[in-house]
Amino acid sequence: MTLRQVLFAAIGLLLASASPAYAYVDPGSGGMIVQLLLGGTAGVVVLAKLFWHRLARFFGVKPREDDDTR
Repeated sequence: MTLRQVLFAAIGLLLASASPAYAYVDPGSGGMIVQLLLGGTAGVVVLAKLFWHRLARFFGVKPREDDDTR
């Protein structure tokens, strides 16, 4: 057996033998997780917008400008 097959078998056995957690997740917790994801996404979008010219130049999308207006 290859290493990949052994890893998949081990992960499969671990998932198959998991016992129930008997835990309760409050509906407010789900709302907080969604709010965290949306806020993080909005933060990344705003950060990318602020540094768009630097990012575009770094990835080679926009050529470097040689004027002295900045």
